[in-house]
Amino acid sequence: YNLNEWKDPGNWPNNISQEVKYKIVELGPTHLKNFDFPATIQSDGTQRKFSPKLFYRILANNEKVDRVWLVYSPIKDCVFCFCCKIFINEKCHSDLATVGISDWRHVSDKLISHERSQHHVQSVKSWFELKTRIEMDETIDKKHQALIEKEQNHWRNVLIRILSIIQFLASNNDSFRGSSDVLYTKSNGKFLGMIEMLAKFDPVILEHVNRIKNKETHVHYLGHEIQDELIKMMAAEVKKKIIDSIKTAKYFSIIMDTTPDISHIEQLTILIRIVNMDEKNTKSAPAIKEYFLDFINVKSTTGLHLSEILISQLKIYNIDLKDCRGQAYDNGSNMVGQYKGVQSRISNINSRAFFTPCTAHSLNLVLCDAAKNSLRAITFFGILRRVYTLFSASVSRWDILKSNCKQFTVKQWSETRWESRLNSVKALRFQLPFIMNALEEVSDDTNDLVARSEALSLLKEISSYEFILSLIIWYDILMETNIVSKSLQNHNMDICVSTKLVFGLLEYLKNYREIGYESAKIKSNELVNLVGTESVFKKCRLRKKKKLFDYEANDEVIENEEEHFKITYFFVILDQAIKSLDKRFKQLESYSNNFGFLYHIGKLKDMQDDELMKCCKDLHLVLSDESSKDIDGQDLFAEIVIFRTLVDEEVTPLQALAELKKIGGSFPNITIAIRIMLTIPVASACAERSFSKLKIIKSYLRNSIGQDKLSDLALLSIEQEISKSINYEEVINIFAQSKSRKKIF
Repeated sequence: YNLNEWKDPGNWPNNISQEVKYKIVELGPTHLKNFDFPATIQSDGTQRKFSPKLFYRILANNEKVDRVWLVYSPIKDCVFCFCCKIFINEKCHSDLATVGISDWRHVSDKLISHERSQHHVQSVKSWFELKTRIEMDETIDKKHQALIEKEQNHWRNVLIRILSIIQFLASNNDSFRGSSDVLYTKSNGKFLGMIEMLAKFDPVILEHVNRIKNKETHVHYLGHEIQDELIKMMAAEVKKKIIDSIKTAKYFSIIMDTTPDISHIEQLTILIRIVNMDEKNTKSAPAIKEYFLDFINVKSTTGLHLSEILISQLKIYNIDLKDCRGQAYDNGSNMVGQYKGVQSRISNINSRAFFTPCTAHSLNLVLCDAAKNSLRAITFFGILRRVYTLFSASVSRWDILKSNCKQFTVKQWSETRWESRLNSVKALRFQLPFIMNALEEVSDDTNDLVARSEALSLLKEISSYEFILSLIIWYDILMETNIVSKSLQNHNMDICVSTKLVFGLLEYLKNYREIGYESAKIKSNELVNLVGTESVFKKCRLRKKKKLFDYEANDEVIENEEEHFKITYFFVILDQAIKSLDKRFKQLESYSNNFGFLYHIGKLKDMQDDELMKCCKDLHLVLSDESSKDIDGQDLFAEIVIFRTLVDEEVTPLQALAELKKIGGSFPNITIAIRIMLTIPVASACAERSFSKLKIIKSYLRNSIGQDKLSDLALLSIEQEISKSINYEEVINIFAQSKSRKKIF
């Protein structure tokens, strides 16, 4: 009902709620004026109607008193007692309090009788008491409501602080629980510890903690189960924002990898790469984003099983696989297999999901191929490992090393992290004299004969000319490769720049094969002079091969030791590196040929129209399948002809996208083509970074963490930028609605 309808007592319900009662009392009774009261036939056969005079009572001294309690109902054509109708009593049997009176012949007597009754007097008293409380804004319900709101604000403020603590701990990969779950006890964990710390400065948490200590409440929302609930809800909000960004971007690429965790469980990481145009914010520039989504426990790492998991997860995320334009995995056969690998199975579903093997991982394999292709190379890295093992096995020997080597310490190298090979070589390359001094000190120790023997053996090995020359050669190769690899791991890297970097490295290796040996000799001779040895190669024992039947010619024997070193070592490792590099990056070159003309769109001013048209048509075919196409080649050509005159020659693809965003939708085909080009990943380095978080979160001390919680904490940690922007009020609302809570939020 609207306010006017509430003024008519005929509209009031039989059982008036407290809320309706307040509303009616606030409105108050209304006496109708200038109203044409209808006449009705009474029991004596006469026509009578309500008289406005009845709104007044005539006293014995002829004074008129307003019957403020009397109200007329136009709907029912009868009168009611305003206060008795509201504050009805079971003992009150007056029609004025229930159905109303329309007996206009006897109504005057009934009104006099009613207003003298005890029930009416009590109702009038209750009416004016309530009216007074309402006017003073001090109703019992309002006080109660104010207390409820105060309590509600208290709990919301407590939860906001709890969410902030969770976000802080998750962002820093810290553990939550200790050996105790009780406040102000020893070793109760970082979460409760931060609650205790906040209580010293924050009045909200102080009040909350005091309630718990004074046993004023048994509900405190500080338990580990509530923590897990809130972590899950916060992670869900982050994931929702990421998925919304992916759907807005439309085109995406998949980055995926697996690794065993501390509990020997195989973990699959799924990441998505997009170009975020951020159309809502006109001032922001387009950016390449690589988002982490999940860690998934996998029972099998076959290409079939991993591809099925990926497809099912994309369905859960409600992301259409048909919009995938790139795949990046490591070089494992289960991932890159031509027939049964993940990339081939996804490509069979979506031919435009272009696969690029991780360039950083491919570089690692290039170096591994080179290092394992020569016995001398294997021996060289074996010596480096022996040096590290000798010093790291004893604190006293490590102290000897540190006292001699002030710049670098020796490093352990790894099969999978080839950059560690560079660090291992670097330590000896620039500190060889100091390391030799340290080995001499160890060899003088008479207490440990085994270490003394090993030190003498290593001293002999690292002072040889072959080792020193190998040290220079490997440092030169690894250093150049490291520079390229670091660049390739940048998430803003695209296929065109990466192709130039890789082929630049290829040219360096080819050039180093021709002139690098002589420059390495010059550097090694300088180092030889520092350590006080000779630039002499060891004499090699000539191995006599058994001649087969009818084998007439004699093998040419290499009598010069230096020539033998050069042919069987230097050329071998470089030829293998060049061959492997050329083989492993053929796929990247093909994609560069398709998209390369878009990389320097400003320089297309000098390209002939026929050549440009061919490039546009070729790209049209690449970005088309049987049922759909991403761009139109003819339209792309027409747009480039105009757009190339609007930008500088050195404009990058991201800068070109920023200009296109400012212009609006005038060049849709160029925008789509550049977005797809930048969406295709060139490395899966972000997958490796997620594994770094995995090892920190699921550590030796936290190896029993659940799979869902592991994935949620990783999401909050890796995607800190998004997790820090979460609206805590929304999370609290979801928390309050998720199940029946003991407190109101």
